[in-house]
Amino acid sequence: MQLKKSSMMAGVIAAGVLITSIFIPIIPCRSGPNVPNPIYEWALCSLNPDAVSGFGHITEYFGYTTSLRSAYILTVLLTFAVVMLFLHYTTKTKAKN
Repeated sequence: MQLKKSSMMAGVIAAGVLITSIFIPIIPCRSGPNVPNPIYEWALCSLNPDAVSGFGHITEYFGYTTSLRSAYILTVLLTFAVVMLFLHYTTKTKAKN
């Protein structure tokens, strides 16, 4: 598969996953109380900005960041990379004669 076609397909899928993650909780996150040395619990969260509650509660998306903007970027980049790798190993290219 050509690089242009596979990158466009990966971009569309990454955008679809980002939009889906706003409505459906599919992003791994850990959350805990806003106290020193919190005990975190892992769960699946959505990236809906209206559902974020910052008072007395910490939510780290991907176990890495508390920022929604960073979580959006990570979602797109990780999905894009996974789809590109998947397409690289599963599609066959035509041999030119």
